[in-house]
Amino acid sequence: MQVTVLEKTDQIGGRNRRVRVGECDFDGGPTLLMMREPFERLFNDLGERMEDHLPITLCDPSYRVFYRDGTTLDGTPNVAQMVKQIEDLAGRREAERYGKLLGDLAELYRVSVPQFVRRNYRSVLDLARPRDIQAVFKHHMLSNLARRMEKYVDDPRLRMLFTFQTMYLGLSPYDAPWVYGVLTYMEYGEGIWYPQGGLPRVSEVVADLATARGATIELGQSVASIEGNRVRMQDGTERTADLIIANADLPYVERELEKRPAKERRTSCSAYLMYIDYQGALPNLLHHNVFFGADFRSNLDAIFQHPLRMPQDPAFYVALSNRTQPDRAPAGHENIFVLVPCPNLDYKMTAQDEQQMQSLVAERLCEVAGFDPANIQAQRTYGPQDWAGDLNLDKGAAFGLSHDFMQSVCFRPSNRSRSNPHLFYVGASTTPGNGLPMVLIGAELVEQRIGDAGYLG
Repeated sequence: MQVTVLEKTDQIGGRNRRVRVGECDFDGGPTLLMMREPFERLFNDLGERMEDHLPITLCDPSYRVFYRDGTTLDGTPNVAQMVKQIEDLAGRREAERYGKLLGDLAELYRVSVPQFVRRNYRSVLDLARPRDIQAVFKHHMLSNLARRMEKYVDDPRLRMLFTFQTMYLGLSPYDAPWVYGVLTYMEYGEGIWYPQGGLPRVSEVVADLATARGATIELGQSVASIEGNRVRMQDGTERTADLIIANADLPYVERELEKRPAKERRTSCSAYLMYIDYQGALPNLLHHNVFFGADFRSNLDAIFQHPLRMPQDPAFYVALSNRTQPDRAPAGHENIFVLVPCPNLDYKMTAQDEQQMQSLVAERLCEVAGFDPANIQAQRTYGPQDWAGDLNLDKGAAFGLSHDFMQSVCFRPSNRSRSNPHLFYVGASTTPGNGLPMVLIGAELVEQRIGDAGYLG
């Protein structure tokens, strides 16, 4: 098939884009590569080896965790090291239980991905297969994640450590089903990886492979509407196609491009990003770092429970990719990427809110890493309004639609338009969900859907 990609912005990748601030290079959105299999499958389907195009390195330790009480822990897929650290942090009993937790999460992962993630659903009845029902009950998939974790660990610091991963989906672990414990397994069972060139390199390599096979990619092309097999551009011109795949955020496609009312759905939280070109060294920080506040539950309630509000002691994430790839920052500099989960546009963030958030992050980095705001050479911030304006994300929700149970599996929006037989969807807000591995699996699912509709011969 002759394929044309129409990209609104000046680079491919969407949220997975490259950002330059000062003299430093940054991953613009995603910074963690987990669950290698969907990436490897993409290259294998093209008769290629991922390693030939995208060299990747295991980050070990995966990340350093900083708790408010001054303790730290280096998360790692090395089980022996994790057991020792857990014992040092919380005692022998907690360390002895780690193997049971990791084993149960591994089994949950092996069952849930093939049976529930890699599937196109037609209706809720598709969940009625006996083996699916048996798996749901056997592995407690619909149990509350935060509460079930209490059966495995007692120390509140470990509970935070093994549940915060749902924030990768913009979802509180207190609102998440146990099945999302697979994210914890991805980290501690398979590890976190770094592709040379950063996460945006994934998009760039895929684009190169596509154009080498005849695809055309046009940047700076903003779509105004989709009607039948016609795509109308913002400049008034039209394109026609047998098949249209929309990768913009699903609520935006329905409301702005299809010109039909978007169904009321729940969105994820947003994220406030800081890209900092910093002169000086911060040796206490690894490539990936997680900072917890004193009250984990209160922090999450501020972001997810109405009325929304700004957290007063926020948890946040910091990445310095120059740890693994030094040339992403000049000598003597650090490229500091900060992500603070925050409310979406249902809460109207003020300039004062932004200033306070920056101050709280700077104070914490100063406390544990010797950060000095005077050493900032250049800085750029990116908040909910930017996610909405630049990338058309509904309510500025950086992670797309929420992944609560009633917007998961068969309840998540389908990857085919209800009203236009030529139109299909892919991306974070459709099946199966958010995150680079899930979106790649979603691409496979939409390909199956297209084939079932007779478009592939």
